[in-house]
Amino acid sequence: MRKSLFAAALLLPVVLFASEAEVSSGGTDFVPRLVNFIIFVAILYYFVAEPIKNFFKGRTAEIATRLEEVQNRLKATKKAKEEALAEYEAAQVTAEEIIEAAKKESQLLAKKLDEQLRVELENMEKLQIEKMEVEKRQLVRRTVSEVLTELFKGDAVGMDEKKFVNLIMKKVA
Repeated sequence: MRKSLFAAALLLPVVLFASEAEVSSGGTDFVPRLVNFIIFVAILYYFVAEPIKNFFKGRTAEIATRLEEVQNRLKATKKAKEEALAEYEAAQVTAEEIIEAAKKESQLLAKKLDEQLRVELENMEKLQIEKMEVEKRQLVRRTVSEVLTELFKGDAVGMDEKKFVNLIMKKVA
C-alpha cells in the first residue's frame, strides 16, 4: 500500500505538468520536466528523508537489541547446560561414592554378623558342654545313690573294697 502511494506521489507532478502543446509544435519540454522532477525530489527528500532515516535507525537498533537478547539467551542456555553437565557429573561421582559406601557397609555388616554367629555358636557349645557336665554329675550322683541304696538294702554290707569298686564301675559304665 505504501509503495503504491509513494509511486503515485512521484508520478503526480509528471502528469500535472506535462503538456502536449509544445510537443505538437515541435519543441520538447524535457528541461522544464527535469527541473520539476528535481524540485519534486528535493521537496520529497526534505520531508521524507529524516523520517526514513529515523525509521531505519530505529529498525537497526531494534534488530541489534533483539540480536543481543538472543545472544544473551544463548549464553544463558550454554551456561545452564554447563551447570547441568557439572551437576550430572557431580551426581555420578556421588552415586559412585554411595555405591562404594554401601558395599563397604554390607561387608562390615556381614563381618559383624559372622562374628556374632561365631560368638553365639561358641556360647552354645560352652552351654552344651556345661549341660553335659551337669548331667554327668547328676548321673554319677544317681548311680552312687543307687549303689549305696543297694548296698544298704542287701547283703553287700560285708563286701570288700574290691567288689565295691567293681560294682560302682559297672553301674557308672
